[in-house]
Amino acid sequence: MVGVGGRSGGCHTCRRRRVKCDEARPKCDRCVKAKVPCEGYARDLKFVDEKGRAQKRVQIKRQAYLEAVQAEDEQFKASRQTRNSNSPENQRTPGQTKERQKQQEVGAVQECLSLAGFRDKVELTFMLNELFAGWRLFIPWVMRGYRGTDDCTTTQSVKALSSVYFARLHHDQKSLDAGMKSYSNALRLLRVDLKDNKAAYALPSVTNVLSLVIFEMLASSGGGMIQHLGGVHRLIEARGPERHQNQPELDVFEAARVGIIHQYWERKKPCFLGTREWTTIPWLKHPEVKTLLSMVIDQKAELPVLLDDMEGLRTGRRSSPSDIQDLCQRLTMQMQKLYSWRAAWEAENPNCVYSIHINDPAIPYTQALYFNAMARCVELCHYNTVLVQLHRMGRILIGATFDPTIPAGSTPIVRTNKLLLLPGDPKTVQDVGMEFLRCVQYQLTGPHRSGGIFQLIFPLRATFEVFSPGTREWQYCEDVFNLMADRGGFELCRRMMPAGICGRLLQDEGLMA
Repeated sequence: MVGVGGRSGGCHTCRRRRVKCDEARPKCDRCVKAKVPCEGYARDLKFVDEKGRAQKRVQIKRQAYLEAVQAEDEQFKASRQTRNSNSPENQRTPGQTKERQKQQEVGAVQECLSLAGFRDKVELTFMLNELFAGWRLFIPWVMRGYRGTDDCTTTQSVKALSSVYFARLHHDQKSLDAGMKSYSNALRLLRVDLKDNKAAYALPSVTNVLSLVIFEMLASSGGGMIQHLGGVHRLIEARGPERHQNQPELDVFEAARVGIIHQYWERKKPCFLGTREWTTIPWLKHPEVKTLLSMVIDQKAELPVLLDDMEGLRTGRRSSPSDIQDLCQRLTMQMQKLYSWRAAWEAENPNCVYSIHINDPAIPYTQALYFNAMARCVELCHYNTVLVQLHRMGRILIGATFDPTIPAGSTPIVRTNKLLLLPGDPKTVQDVGMEFLRCVQYQLTGPHRSGGIFQLIFPLRATFEVFSPGTREWQYCEDVFNLMADRGGFELCRRMMPAGICGRLLQDEGLMA
């Protein structure tokens, strides 16, 4: 794959001098104090032959998946036998039993029909119609470069993705085997592409790695996904913002950057996508496509800088009164920007939210929030995810007296969506988290089922941390993750509850009280 896990994030000068870099931006303090030129942090692409490790990963994933499928099949057969033993069909007359036996024989013949002659087409059609339903995510550029031949990297990447998705939802071992074989072929071909300077910087290299990111979300618990996301990060950073100004490059960039940003959230390191050049240059030729969704993701990209400084506060790297004052000021400015975005969203989308009554004791709310368009829901969920993290940082820095409404004082806003919280409304961090949870029902239903799942995975992981383990809200988050794994085929969802995005940094909100 692209890049090497665990590489130093230090500047070129410190790495060459073999000293520890403090990774300050734009120039590290160590170089400044030593009075030597800081050569910056730009990374060259480095390609590593991982054939042996890739084959081992494929074998491990295949064995783990086979064991999971076998366990599910045994459970299903046991439940079916229990139902059949209590069924009125067992009390039928001999004539009725004979007719039933005939029907079973016909069904057995039908089950023996093979998909071998057209399996690839069935799996591909199924994936395109189901996996990406309801949200413009990977289509049409997921197929960019697809030639349908065995020596085509895109073909093997897409076949790996479609086969494993089909296998996950239909418990089909032949599709699983085909998917794992295509995955191995895709890694081999991608390695060849990345050794070619022209192919490495071409858009299909990015889309192929993105396909493998989704493959890992379906097939494993996430380790491979993080590795492939690192590859996407390095490819996009190496391509530079100027290469993403036209379509379909801009669409690919928009879809890819969300996952990259979440990866930096976990690492608590400044993200290159939060710099001004990366939040402006890609849209210079087409400013009309810079939507409210793009703008709130820009603010998401700026958050890792604050997380990095908060981590410095926790570890003692930043502990002086001036450091704390600086963090408080930057936090206030970030909340003001976020509230200005919320005011613009309210003005542009009046009366776009309504409620549906929910009568389920397992769901911690009685009124679910529904929207007139999926895009409105996604935008609001990104907003609330950022607001939750800023709110928690405020609690750490200021303590129980932190008031999230103060930064909203200078932001004029007219309420049109009466069911939603406004910046100036009194609210706890749990209130913000609950508004997010009330959107979940809408995202899991309707024509955008799979699209909703894609949009939910990482924001839900960030939001559930605000609720105490064992509460109805926390249990609901766990139930939703399991539901997404079962209904959407995302094996990754079964592994996302134990560790949250901000980790230990935000667990003690009384740190600075």
